[in-house]
Amino acid sequence: MSGDGRPAAGDPPLEVFVYYDFASSLSYVAHRVLARVDEALAAERVDLRWKAIDLIGVGNFQRGRLLDPARRQSLLRVAAALDVNFDPPARWPDSRLAGEVAVVLDERIDHGLDPAIEREWRETVFAACYERDVEVEDLLRDFERRVPFPLGSPDDLAAGRRLAEVTRNAVAAGVEGVPTLMLDVFPLCGIHDEETMLGMIRRYARRRRRLEADAAAGVN
Repeated sequence: MSGDGRPAAGDPPLEVFVYYDFASSLSYVAHRVLARVDEALAAERVDLRWKAIDLIGVGNFQRGRLLDPARRQSLLRVAAALDVNFDPPARWPDSRLAGEVAVVLDERIDHGLDPAIEREWRETVFAACYERDVEVEDLLRDFERRVPFPLGSPDDLAAGRRLAEVTRNAVAAGVEGVPTLMLDVFPLCGIHDEETMLGMIRRYARRRRRLEADAAAGVN
């Protein structure tokens, strides 16, 4: 690591958790915006770990609720300002099945699963929900044939037990909405343009590395 916290070759990546819900239009916007800084974050040795949660377990959200016209217009203005085109669903969708699969895939990353498989599922579901209006069950039947391990029975996935546990842990960590980036113990809720998001994550990563280097020097 250099003196200003820039990563050196061989430095381990720092993980930043991104909490989201497929039912959240702003989570879709964040998915699109943060994809634009993938290469810059890789150069900083920062890995975004996307953590699906169920907003019903976070606050006053209701599955199946009609999207208020004023809220719809607000979402479209935010998306347009961030150069994201999409069509918010008329009703708040049930994202539990998609989120449960995402949790299973994320857990497997710690056991050697290629993170590209989780990214593929996340991209496929977001595109289906906000661009193509495709049922998640149809996506899952095709996706399961390409995953190198069984995802679980339909009943097990539909129960959403893992998703509920991740949601409880997120709430305990201070998550109050989505999208939320967790910078150490500090939740950063919302989405901004890619330059702003990259700047915040970069400053966090470099400060974290400097603190770790200082701590290591003090021990030695």
